[in-house]
Amino acid sequence: MWDAVDVREDPEGHLLERATGVDISGRNLDCFTAGFQAEVLARYPRAGLSDEFLACFHDQAARKPQSSPAVSVRGGLAERDRANPLDRPVV
Repeated sequence: MWDAVDVREDPEGHLLERATGVDISGRNLDCFTAGFQAEVLARYPRAGLSDEFLACFHDQAARKPQSSPAVSVRGGLAERDRANPLDRPVV
C-alpha cells in the first residue's frame, strides 16, 4: 500500500487514498472547515465505522500476517483510527 497516490498517475486512486485517510484516521482533515465536517457528519453519521473497519483489518491480519492490513495493524492503525477527530463532536 502506498503512503500517497500521485494524482497524475492514478486520479481515482488518489481520491480513494485521500478519502480513506480522512475517513479512517483523520489525515488531512484540516483541509475541511469545521462547518463542512459538521454538515457531512449530520447527514452521514459514522455509526460504528471505526469498530467495523478495525474488525475487518484485524481479521485479515490474522489470516494473512504479511498483508498490508497486518502491517497497518502492527503499525498502530487502531490507535490512529480511534484518535480520528471525526469521532468526536465538532464544536
